[in-house]
Amino acid sequence: MTPEDIARLLDVSRETIDKFQAYLQLLEKWQRRINLVANSTLAEAWQRHILDSGQLAALYPPQTTRVMDVGSGAGFPGLVLAIMGGVTVDLVESDQRKAVFLSTVIRELGLPAKVHNQRIETLPRLFPDVITARALAPVPKLLKLIENQLSPEIVCLFLKGAAVEDELTNLQTYSTMRSITHSSLSGPTGVVLELKNMR
Repeated sequence: MTPEDIARLLDVSRETIDKFQAYLQLLEKWQRRINLVANSTLAEAWQRHILDSGQLAALYPPQTTRVMDVGSGAGFPGLVLAIMGGVTVDLVESDQRKAVFLSTVIRELGLPAKVHNQRIETLPRLFPDVITARALAPVPKLLKLIENQLSPEIVCLFLKGAAVEDELTNLQTYSTMRSITHSSLSGPTGVVLELKNMR
């Protein structure tokens, strides 16, 4: 999949594509020193990382201004969403080396984002509109981790694999919660899990 394909699917400008390119160059440079992503995914980074992350922006509720990305790692989806603009992104990453990488990308690309180098459980409430996560933990554990950030208005957008239904079966805590599963743009087995109305 080419950058032009991604631009069309995500409806982003040439300038945004150039920033994605710069981000991926930094990722490849740092990948030689610290393991940020699986090496096998670098050849398909536009599809596996940029498109996979960027598809979340279309699911923001109206008036979204603040996104929190939990367990940011290499910055997927958080940095991609920051590059796409329109929101401020809080990136939560407890690994110090990964946090330094995230801060470097933010500084070099001038992104509207901030890194919190700590565990999500210890973070004060930031009042995000949307919480995102990718490959961090099963849904019940994930909701436990972000418990003190949740409010009835928040929408959670989690990038998940085919086993997501099993994860939801084990979830009994939120009686009012609505879950919607969207097919992923980036691959046949992936899904975007949208959770809302969590009281």
